Amino acid sequence: MPNAFPVLKPDGHILLQDVRSKFPLPGTYHFRFKMRWGPDPVHVAWMDVTNEAAQVPMFDGRVVAKVTRVSWESKTDDAAVNGTGKAQVPKPPPDVLSFDSPVVAPSPPPSAPSAAPAGYASGAPPQAPKPKDDFDMLFS
Repeated sequence: MPNAFPVLKPDGHILLQDVRSKFPLPGTYHFRFKMRWGPDPVHVAWMDVTNEAAQVPMFDGRVVAKVTRVSWESKTDDAAVNGTGKAQVPKPPPDVLSFDSPVVAPSPPPSAPSAAPAGYASGAPPQAPKPKDDFDMLFS
């Protein structure tokens, strides 16, 4: 059985806090446990258990879990770092797609120089003559 670890209790009632305390990897994790759903043995479900004092479901006499890492730091590591004794909830990242912020008008384009540089004629720049063909005459 891959990634297995023992959680032995004399009464056989394994709680989420027992699984967390024996979990071999550091960090904060979310646990989802496999259980039977209904009388038919082929129907199974995955139940999220978040209450530390809740008994985890058994599947064929064993605890089977899908575990997702939430953070590399454990809640006890956070409490030790901030010195409060309580785990601090991290701030969410800033919303980069905020549609509630005020709209900022674009800045105006730079103004054109008032006088032509030395050696150039003033006025509009010369345009190359457009070739005329039958297609152009249809739209002019």
